[in-house]
Formats: sequence, C-alpha cells, structure tokens
Amino acid sequence: MKRRLLAMLVVTILGMSLITGCDSNTNTPDPTQTTAAQTTQPTTTPESTEPAETTAAKPARLITEEITSVNIADHNLVGDPGAEEIYIYLPPDYYDSQESYPVVYYFHGHGETPGSFLRGSKSDLDNFFSEGEQAFIMVEVSGNGYTNGSFYVDSPSSGNWESCLIEEIIPYVDGEYRTLAQAESRGICGFSMGGFGAMNLALRHPDVFAAVYSMSPGIMKDDALPEAIRGWATDKTFLESYARAFAPNPENTEIFGDIPVMDNTDADNLIAAKWLDGFGNWSQKLDAYLSLGTPLQAIGISYGTEDGYPWISTGSAYFVDLLRENGIEPTVFAFDGGHSMPPSAIADHLGPFFMENLAWE
Repeated sequence: MKRRLLAMLVVTILGMSLITGCDSNTNTPDPTQTTAAQTTQPTTTPESTEPAETTAAKPARLITEEITSVNIADHNLVGDPGAEEIYIYLPPDYYDSQESYPVVYYFHGHGETPGSFLRGSKSDLDNFFSEGEQAFIMVEVSGNGYTNGSFYVDSPSSGNWESCLIEEIIPYVDGEYRTLAQAESRGICGFSMGGFGAMNLALRHPDVFAAVYSMSPGIMKDDALPEAIRGWATDKTFLESYARAFAPNPENTEIFGDIPVMDNTDADNLIAAKWLDGFGNWSQKLDAYLSLGTPLQAIGISYGTEDGYPWISTGSAYFVDLLRENGIEPTVFAFDGGHSMPPSAIADHLGPFFMENLAWE
C-alpha cells in the first residue's frame, strides 16, 4: 500500500513539473552534508537506499572539547581564563562495542599547536588497531595557555597545570567516555617539553599512571644548565615561559618570573638553582618517586643522538643509567636523528609499549 501511494505521489509531482516547466538542473543544498570545519561533530553516512529513519549517523572519533580549569583560572598572574581544549581519539570500534578502554595522555612540545599530534596520527592509530581486538583511547592535552608553555607544572605565575590534569581533565575524560578508570589502565607520554612533563608527572603520580614514554624529553644532567641556557639564548618566548614555570616571581611584573644571567652571584645562583630543578635534579626526583613505594609498570624513553640540543641526548642517556642504578630497566630507543620523535612513533614505539604495559580489565 505504501508503495502504491508513493508511486501515485511521484506521478503527481512529475505531472506538475511538466505543467510549470520546472528546471531539472536546479541544485538544492543537501542538509545532510557537513563542512570541513564540522569534523568534530557527528557526520551522516553516504546516501542510502534504506529509509532515512534507519540510516545511522557515524559520530566523529577525533573530538575537540573545551573545559574551564579552575586550577588554571584561579592560580595565574597572566590573565589566563583557564579555557583549555582537550583532544580525544576514540578507537575504530568504540561506537560498535560496549567495552571500556585504557587511556593514554599525550603532552605536546613547547610552542607546538595543541591537537596537531592526534590529527596527524589518527590514521596511524587506526591502522595500528585495525588488526587487533585491543585498543586504547588517546587524549592530547594542551600545554600552552597564555604563556606558550606551561611545562605541565603548578606555578603561581602560569597556573596549576599539573593539578588541572590530575584533578580536572582525567576525571572529566573518565566521566564522559568509556574508560578503565584505574592507574593500571592509564598511560602518559609526550615530546620535548611534553616529554619532560610526562616523565615528571609519572614519577610524581604512580598511583595515577602505570606507564610513561618520553620522546626527546627536557631532561638534563646537573651540570648542563649553562649549556642549555646558551642554546635558549635567542628564544625569548621559551626563556620567559620556563622562568614563569620554574622560577616564578610575582614582583617581576614584566614576565612574572626570573631568568638567571649566570654571573655566579649569590642572588643569581638562587635563580639558577630553581632553573636546574626544572629539567634537572633527576636523582632527587627519582628518590622521591622510589619513596612513594608504588612502582610504575614501565618507563620508556627515546632520543636522537644528533639532537640540536646536545644536552637532551646526554641527559636522556644519563637518566637511563640512573634508572638502571636503581634497579629499573627502561625501554630505550636511541636513534640517528635530531630533536624529533622516533620514526614510526605509533606503530613501532607508543603503540606496542602501551599495549604491552597497560591493563585491559
């Protein structure tokens, strides 16, 4: 009966078209199509012969969300309102299953565009998960804010970024998505500034994370600060960001932080000591971690032996030795290259590392 009514309706419309001289070449906009700017919103499937009410939409699996962080908004001197974006990658089978997934958090480098790593890695992640049943959610966390570099630490000048992650972002992700909300199923990784942030936070919060992988991280030996500062000499933005993160000074209203001039005066040495405590002092950081009595499941690190910041390759090798001296055997990949991620970072490094070291139940 429905088919007979439909046929009669079509005949009627065709008849009216012939009478009124309708232009059959007129293109009516398709309300089901989305633009490139809408890729974070649910999109429709291609045209289907099925009735419209049974044609299921395919939600996006790379999602951008904005949260307002009280830890940042209420604890900074640069006017940062704490409106931060997070970027969520969902595995290929997320919408077709009822499973819960581990989560890996990624921290980007200084001055990099937040979200660019996941946008560039989505197909690599899809390919990596396509042949296996297990997969994980990946979340990229913005670390720039109003200072272009937070270093993912708490600071009265640039905001409480460590607290933002632990107290706000992780609970939000666990509340909004099907995650395995337990330390055994949570990993953290990052590159450069983010590599420092990942290693630093993993050692400080082994009750929150099970595994950490740092790529070309900001890790220096205790004698490398003069060399590092010489390398940063022309990078005013980095120097000021680092100062706000590790040597905050509310009285210095120009940058709200102090930068050492390395003149060996008592006052300058105090500032230099704060700077060293940022990317350095790993023996102390490791002692503090060991005192917590909660071991990480795994620690991984990769670095280029020809890094343009030579103190990074030297510092990374030093940190590996320090771990081994304390009975910890890390996953290490030293490659011929500069300040970069290792080749095939997802397929050969991050993917296998977290698949092996996170729990799926």
